[in-house]
Amino acid sequence: MANIFIRFLIFLPVAIFFVTSCASQKDIISLNDQLEALYRQTRKDGKRFEKSIKSLEQEIKASKAEQRETEKALKEDQESLDLHLAKLGADLVGIKENIQTLSGRVEDSSHLLKRSIEEDTTKEDSMVSQMEELSSKVGDLKSRIDKIENYFGFEASVKKKKAGLAKASPEIGHKDIPVPEKKELTESAIYDKALGYYREGRYEGAIAGFENFLKLYPKSDLADNAYFWIGESHRDLKKYEDAILAYQKVINGYPNGNKVPIAMLHQAFAFEKINDKTTANLVFKKVLKNFPETKEAEIAKKKLRQD
Repeated sequence: MANIFIRFLIFLPVAIFFVTSCASQKDIISLNDQLEALYRQTRKDGKRFEKSIKSLEQEIKASKAEQRETEKALKEDQESLDLHLAKLGADLVGIKENIQTLSGRVEDSSHLLKRSIEEDTTKEDSMVSQMEELSSKVGDLKSRIDKIENYFGFEASVKKKKAGLAKASPEIGHKDIPVPEKKELTESAIYDKALGYYREGRYEGAIAGFENFLKLYPKSDLADNAYFWIGESHRDLKKYEDAILAYQKVINGYPNGNKVPIAMLHQAFAFEKINDKTTANLVFKKVLKNFPETKEAEIAKKKLRQD
C-alpha cells in the first residue's frame, strides 16, 4: 500500500504537467516540493504511530501480568482465611460439646444437691451458692458460643471426649467394679457412687454401679439418668453398639424424660462411629422433629447440613 502511495507521489507531478498545460515550470517545482514534504511528514507520523502501538502493547502485557499476580495473591489469602475459619469452627464445636456435657453434669448435681440438703441442712447455703455460680458460668459460656457461631455461621461437626482419664487406673481391674450394694445404702448414695466412678473415668465401674442401682431401684426418678450414663460410659469405652442399646432404653422407657433429646443425639453419634451414616441421619432428623426448640436440635441440624 505504501509503494502504491510512493508511485502516486512520483508520477503525480508528471500527470500535473500534462493536465495543466497552463501551469508554469516554477509552480510545478513548488508543488513537487510540497508533495515531498508531505511524504516525509507522513513517514515520520507513521513511525511515531507504530512506536506508540508497541508501547501500548507492552503496557497491556505488563498490566495482565500484574493482574495475574494480584489474583494469585488473593487466592492464597482466601485459602489461608478458610483454613483459619475451619480451625476456629472445630474449636467452637469442641467447646460447645464440653458445655453440653457440663450441662448434663450440672443437672445431675442439682438432683444430688437436693438429696444432700435433706441429709445435712448445715451445708445448704454453701452448696446452693456453688450450684448457682456453676449454672451461671455454664449459661454465660453457652451465650458466648452461640454468639460466635451466629457471627461466623459455622456448621458444627460433633465429636466428644470426656475428661478425667488422668485419675483412672492404668488397667481396669476388680477395683473399678463396685460390689453390688445392699439396701442399707440410700438410693442417692448408690447413684452418687456410680456417678463418681464415671467422673473419675472409671467407666467399667460406672456401668456396674448404675446397673446395680437400676436393679435395686428400677422405679427411681433417676432411672433414665442411670441408663443414659451407662450409654455414655460404653461410648467412652468405644463400645458403640452397647451405647446405642443403652440410649434406646432411655428413649423407649422414658419418652417424657429430660434425657431423651441428648440420649437420641448421642445415639446418632454412636451410629456414626460404626459407619452407619444412614441410621445416624435418621436419628438426627428425629431429634430435629421431636425436639425442635432444644440445643440438641441445633446440633442435629448442623450435622445434617454437613452431610
